[in-house]
Amino acid sequence: TSAIQTDVSSIVEKAMPSVVAINNTMVMQQQTWFGPSQTVEVPSSGSGIIVGQNDEELLIVTNNHVVEDSKELTVTFIDNSQVSAAIKGTDSETDLAVIAIPLKDIPSDTMSQIKVATLGDSDALKVGQGVIAIGNALGYGQSVTVGYVSALNKKITINDVERTLLQVDAAINPGNSGGALLNMNGEVIGINAAKYSDTSVEGIGYAIPISQAKDIISDLMTKTTKVAVDENEQGYLGIQLQNIDSQMAQAYGMPEGIYVYKIVAGGAASRSDLRERDIITKFDGEKVKNGDDLKKLLTYYKAGSTVTMTVQSLENGKYVERNVQITLGSKSDMPQSQDSQNESRSESQASPQRKLGR
Repeated sequence: TSAIQTDVSSIVEKAMPSVVAINNTMVMQQQTWFGPSQTVEVPSSGSGIIVGQNDEELLIVTNNHVVEDSKELTVTFIDNSQVSAAIKGTDSETDLAVIAIPLKDIPSDTMSQIKVATLGDSDALKVGQGVIAIGNALGYGQSVTVGYVSALNKKITINDVERTLLQVDAAINPGNSGGALLNMNGEVIGINAAKYSDTSVEGIGYAIPISQAKDIISDLMTKTTKVAVDENEQGYLGIQLQNIDSQMAQAYGMPEGIYVYKIVAGGAASRSDLRERDIITKFDGEKVKNGDDLKKLLTYYKAGSTVTMTVQSLENGKYVERNVQITLGSKSDMPQSQDSQNESRSESQASPQRKLGR
């Protein structure tokens, strides 16, 4: 009999304890007919795969689109127990994220029933091999679909980003996002990515190949878990900034990111290798596009902690990437007259040319 007709219940039984359901309360802006936009909370659901644990946390991989803009994240394990989770690291480019749950929050009974998934080798897959998708389909609890690998290295463009994905004919539904695609040995060979399944096309699902994701997952597992720090303990950079969006980047031939137009005397940045006119592109390995991204990230870091920022520095007329280590300062370092965190002036106060030193 072909792999697909055989009973897959024993494979599913072994793998199910490492798949979780993720419920996310997303915060979205909604435009109304009669006035300003409103912030609304929208529930959404997806899946995740338990990929490891450290001394204090259980670590779960999912799709970035399952957890982005989250206000509250809840994970449901195989025994239906529910626990709150926090984002550890995200990579929007590959649509991967790792979330973390403190081990102390997981009942011991649950701990004895869950397990870390076994990761396989997606590079060894052949077209026509049997696969099993497990996930929280449509948010109604775990379900299983089976099929074959229908294409390898399928290039798909989503939101202007080209991704190389596995194509399968197992049904992958919205809540399946972030769940496990298994081979017939019960190893995870892909992370289901339902967002890219075209509703008008029957029988096509996509998954992020695990061999492509492994290094990114390992990296995300080492990030600082995004748990908000008490406002008085929060870290500060001591910079004034200007956002460089894609239009400005093109107009001035600059990288996109956060332009440092002033380093505040006595602040954390003044004691680091950061230079005025640098453009910040990553903070602790996370991409930052604008001051709001940076401000949000800083709410998770205490004063005194040391982070690495990736910046583009203008050297001999060219932008060169550098890593800058910075030990975050505290609120008391900041001059009282300033907004306490990275104030950025309103556009009307200074033209970009003047601020960019042109």
